[in-house]
Amino acid sequence: MKRNLILAFTLLVLSTQLVFAQRMRPGMEGPKKPTIEQRIKNLDAALHLTADQKKAIQKIFKDADSHLKKFYELNKGNRRALRAAALDQKEKSNAQIMNLLNDSQKEKYKNYLKNRPHRPMKNRRPRSTGKRGGMMRF
Repeated sequence: MKRNLILAFTLLVLSTQLVFAQRMRPGMEGPKKPTIEQRIKNLDAALHLTADQKKAIQKIFKDADSHLKKFYELNKGNRRALRAAALDQKEKSNAQIMNLLNDSQKEKYKNYLKNRPHRPMKNRRPRSTGKRGGMMRF
């Protein structure tokens, strides 16, 4: 009896380890932020940028990323402040990019910002019922 209990406990511990190991597999962290080069490539495909515009936009993206990294180091625990800073920096970067573009590119850029695939989902449904954290079923 004691032997069966020890065996059952060992199996329980091993199965728990397997479940957690599957959750923490490499590559399962979620969507990655596109690199600066990928972001410029996406903008170039949508707006047909000149070489000078690409260089200026690359500088804008690098400055924004370094600013956010510094802000993150100073405010690691404050998620609201980080989110507010990221949104503020995004607005500043968008304004700087708009200043570089000609009139037809500005219209395309406005449409690009509305339809880009990585925009935040403002009107999504809640993931749980709110009581016990279970998924909603339809």
